[in-house]
Amino acid sequence: MKKILLITAMYTGYGHKSISDSLVEQFKEIPDLEVRVIDGFELLGPYGPRMSKIYGVTTRYASGLWKLSYELSDHDNLLLKTGITGISSFSLHNFRRLMESFRPDLILSVHSMFNGSILRILNHLKLNIPLVVLQADIINIHRTWCEPGAFRTICPTQEAYDCSLRHGMPREKLVLIGFPSRRQFTDWARNHPKQEYDGKRPLRCLMMSGGEGSGNLKRYAEMLMTQTNVSLTIICGRNRRMKEALEASFLPEYEGRMRILGFVTEMQKEMAEHDLLIARGSPNSLMEGIVMNLPLVVTGALPGQERDNPQLITRHNLGVICDGPEKIPQVIDILLQNHCQQYHEIAAAQREYRDLDNAKKIANYVVGLINK
Repeated sequence: MKKILLITAMYTGYGHKSISDSLVEQFKEIPDLEVRVIDGFELLGPYGPRMSKIYGVTTRYASGLWKLSYELSDHDNLLLKTGITGISSFSLHNFRRLMESFRPDLILSVHSMFNGSILRILNHLKLNIPLVVLQADIINIHRTWCEPGAFRTICPTQEAYDCSLRHGMPREKLVLIGFPSRRQFTDWARNHPKQEYDGKRPLRCLMMSGGEGSGNLKRYAEMLMTQTNVSLTIICGRNRRMKEALEASFLPEYEGRMRILGFVTEMQKEMAEHDLLIARGSPNSLMEGIVMNLPLVVTGALPGQERDNPQLITRHNLGVICDGPEKIPQVIDILLQNHCQQYHEIAAAQREYRDLDNAKKIANYVVGLINK
């Protein structure tokens, strides 16, 4: 029986959990394999998960502070080493107990914060257990994703691969596979080919801003409702205040054209029923939209790890960028000009770009590394 310890995070947005869930679905199909999933913040003790929940508050209300902390830790060697040392010290006892009780053959990390600390602790405990890192960002790769001591680092895009090389990662330790998506999206995409929008009815738009529900949803909704004839579904995520505020502002007048939802578990069904996804540059949301063949309008990005995600989307013609709420009517108009020409070109590019087997390929690759 082979054993894999999968280290993720449950509360820093929803992206890391989505990635780990997509892999666990595939690992379950592999015989003689046991996988244990742990929130890396739990290794820091009872206050660790509470600390991780600060991410949502910070990115929602203090994105400038998040940008500063991201950039400082990406460039300041002393700050980075201090962080690794601190995490190692706080998690050593719990990590040692975990190794003794589970005894994994391989550790797979999908969160950059723990990689340096894991390697440091493994060395301290004299444990010869390979660490494999799966990057959760698609172009702006933080240095914490790039640990030369890792056995392998899996990159989700060519852009992530190239950025890792610039950080000094040995080429022989990098492998480019793709960005994994959960089976609820890939299975739906296989079994329900999307019928392209033909312009003969109002466009059905789906607007979201990640699991934390951050972003200027209200102003975008105002412009869509007053300046276009689209119908709109808004996903507010875990942000209950945002959901209640939007309901009070719009439903009395636009209930027939607008739906406002909180956190959605079957997002693939929402995507299947819409023609256009309007979202910030969260990699999971964007990649899930591409898997579902849903043309994208990217409304911005979180400073730091999402900064250049919109440019990646336009580089591969997977969607377009909207520079602000006032521009959204014009962006939609251009997409639908000439019998929806640009819209259809984006949809075709998405079908060419996506790979519905990325999660399966990653799972098989990781298992193949055991005892290699």
